[in-house]
Amino acid sequence: MRVTLRPFRDEDIGGMRAWMTDPESTRFLGGAYALPQTWEMTENRLRRILEGDAGGVQFAVADAGTGKYVGQCDLMMIDHTAQKAEVAMVLCPEARGKGLGREALEMLCRYAFHAQNLRRLYLYVAEDNRAAVRCYEAAGFEIEGRLREHMFADGRYRDVLVMARMRKEDE
Repeated sequence: MRVTLRPFRDEDIGGMRAWMTDPESTRFLGGAYALPQTWEMTENRLRRILEGDAGGVQFAVADAGTGKYVGQCDLMMIDHTAQKAEVAMVLCPEARGKGLGREALEMLCRYAFHAQNLRRLYLYVAEDNRAAVRCYEAAGFEIEGRLREHMFADGRYRDVLVMARMRKEDE
């Protein structure tokens, strides 16, 4: 493996800024990330993660050799009764297109299925975010449905795909 999942560190702020200020990285994220991110906003986000106040479970995706931050992946909306969680991931611009996202997602899935005892992981992705869809498919996620014109990003309404991976498919 070329990446590892680890807890966040103070020094990850530079890597976070790399994707938060990159229009290509944020164009399909919507929400708060559709707006320009100030240094203070990034510091506040990192502080919430470090203090365990960000909700869900967050991991820094790091280069396995150097430990350098190259992105992050999260489990959100964790529901232990239904044994499910939403997945989110973003990589720094220099880390994309190398299969690192697939590796990180495979590790996140193992953690979710075995350490968190979840049975279903799902995510939402803009249909025309082709690189992300390919990454998720390579990590075992399957398209379950479409939410028509569900997201407004990059100046227009976009369809969003619902994708999921089930623990039973790993057994």
